Amino acid sequence: CWFAENLRSENYENGDAIPSNLTGNEWETTNSGAVAVLNESTINLSLYGRVYNWYAVDDVRGLCPSGWHVPLDSEWTMMTDFLGGESVAGVQMKTTDGWYFNGNGTNSSGFSGLPSGHRSSNNGGSYFTGQYGYCWSSSPRDPDSSWYRSLLYYSDILARGNYNLRMG
Repeated sequence: CWFAENLRSENYENGDAIPSNLTGNEWETTNSGAVAVLNESTINLSLYGRVYNWYAVDDVRGLCPSGWHVPLDSEWTMMTDFLGGESVAGVQMKTTDGWYFNGNGTNSSGFSGLPSGHRSSNNGGSYFTGQYGYCWSSSPRDPDSSWYRSLLYYSDILARGNYNLRMG
């Protein structure tokens, strides 16, 4: 069972506030949980929810509501396999509109993946809104990166990769 919409929480599950409104330099250098709204836009908040760095994902206070969790890399793989593999899972997971250059999906999975873009670990800037959708796994790859999945406007695939822990 997966969330019906993107997470919009400003607090950990225990009620503690997740640091927000970080400058680009603060985002780039933090080693603790942080949350942002891409370009600090109320439209982006409404459409895409909030973005979190991996430190927020990994925080023991819990990023998700009680009874929920950020999926493990292996859980992403199980869903990908259920949908027929990486080469076709993406188109089934993307929404039917809103993707750059008409790169929409069928949403036949009901996942309703959106092209939120990301907040960079290099300078804290927001990039690729409308073109890509990124989702963390809760599985670290190594001390500096974790696994994620991404939807791409130009492809039917569900890509797997790893990013710096400060990516949002």
